[in-house]
Amino acid sequence: MHLQQQGCQVSMIPLDGPELAKQLQQLPVSPPDLLHAFHAFHAGPVARRTATALNIPYLITLTGSDLFDPSLRDHPDTRQAIADAAAITCFDSLVAKLAAGSFPGSAQKIVVIPQGVEPFPESLPLPKPENSFIILLPAALRPVKGIDFAIHQLAPLATKLPGLQLWIVGGALDSRYEASIRAEAANCPWVKLLGETPYQSMGQQYVTADLVLNSSEFEGGMANVLLEAMVMAKPVLARDIPGNRSLILHGKTGWLFEDGDTLRQLILALAQQPDQREQVGRAAQRFVTEHYSPSQEALTLIKLYTKLTST
Repeated sequence: MHLQQQGCQVSMIPLDGPELAKQLQQLPVSPPDLLHAFHAFHAGPVARRTATALNIPYLITLTGSDLFDPSLRDHPDTRQAIADAAAITCFDSLVAKLAAGSFPGSAQKIVVIPQGVEPFPESLPLPKPENSFIILLPAALRPVKGIDFAIHQLAPLATKLPGLQLWIVGGALDSRYEASIRAEAANCPWVKLLGETPYQSMGQQYVTADLVLNSSEFEGGMANVLLEAMVMAKPVLARDIPGNRSLILHGKTGWLFEDGDTLRQLILALAQQPDQREQVGRAAQRFVTEHYSPSQEALTLIKLYTKLTST
């Protein structure tokens, strides 16, 4: 949307959509100036083949699995797509440094472009039990999101915090993992699997939550859910990994945990400190609003697009 507001004509081609082949076949009729692939492994090879056929440049935005999943990072298709791309974008400098080390020869074409975020429309909170303490975990059901870790580590708190509820919001991307999580949740009445929620409705989830949790094993920069929670002034608690450290200053814009013990200690403390949660949530909102503007992200991308198409 912000790219379009700045004068860019943008067409989205979902790689998992039923019209993918048809959309790719139609590209030569009115060729774009360049292609922008989100995800080196899943989108990079398609962008490379298509850009070569159209004789246009392409760039790739790296994700966490591109860097931290060896089967994707070291796949020949990933490495070839990275090698031939005109530019590589990362969301923060920590990830850019890792990318430069993972893909030899890529350092000179890596560009750091912080992700932009804006608040959801004003929403009314969802109904919730009295005296409840709701932890929201927005994550697709796949192993890298650490949902099983969150359930196991929070289980001992169910008796210490009688109102504890873990709301897991996200669709299933791994059927075996989904079955495992559903089996876990069936034995934990305080865990609620809310399934995939339309993006427009996520504002209600954030407004309702007392705390937003990120338990991912890795992130390819700044997690969308953390940015969304922070811009909504919600306190966030996240695993201490590079992508999360780029956003969260411990105790100032959120909290980081290294292990299950620290996670439980922080939750017990924060459950009794609503004023502290609100104070840090407001600080996070100011931080994100100042540093992660979607209009600035769009302007930076357009500057890069212009450079790539004028050479």
